[in-house]
Amino acid sequence: MLSTDAAIRERKTCKLLSDRDLTVSDRAETLQQLIELAGMAPFHRPCDECHRQPEGLDGPNGLDGPNRLDGIEPWRFYIVEAVLCRSLKQHLPQENAGKIPAMLAAADALILATWLPNPQPGHMHSVEEFTFAPTLANMEHIAAASAAVQNLLLAATARGIANYWSSGGVLRSAQAYTRLGIPLNQILLGAIFLFPGETEGAEVVGSKLREHRTPSTRWSRHVT
Repeated sequence: MLSTDAAIRERKTCKLLSDRDLTVSDRAETLQQLIELAGMAPFHRPCDECHRQPEGLDGPNGLDGPNRLDGIEPWRFYIVEAVLCRSLKQHLPQENAGKIPAMLAAADALILATWLPNPQPGHMHSVEEFTFAPTLANMEHIAAASAAVQNLLLAATARGIANYWSSGGVLRSAQAYTRLGIPLNQILLGAIFLFPGETEGAEVVGSKLREHRTPSTRWSRHVT
């Protein structure tokens, strides 16, 4: 397994695109390890109580029992393993689906990472408008959820798992949320695709910006 420094330097965008369903790999144990490590990210404030419905009350999507997520963390992670990835691509809006179906056909897993905005008085949240109150608390929630995502990416890279942090595209739709049981008062921060090492029959697409990074002296300085 790579060291922390090596994982940071080695982590890079890797999209695997396939026009046919690739062989399904069982990564259940590894996925749980990655989720546990993601959860070690720092967070400054607990999420609003509206995201932590007490037992016996239906959540925003009417979820109860084992589907209820009530942690104080300002993020939620939804793990979609390979078999469900293959099925999901058949049930997404086809208009403007882009490369998402081709990645679902290739992925060993998809992890949808959401962050939990504080409710905005007098405003009806719409999942597809991505609107939220421009407050310090919400900024901190986004930063915390982003740190959790980066933990997951680095942990995956350390284990030799190719990964891609997508903005989500069609997975942001209310139709996708409903299909996956994600409450509509959460905002998708990223769709994290984890890909197999076997790439035969698939197209591999890398990062557009990795080779254009500038030296640290271009974006940092010591204060004197």
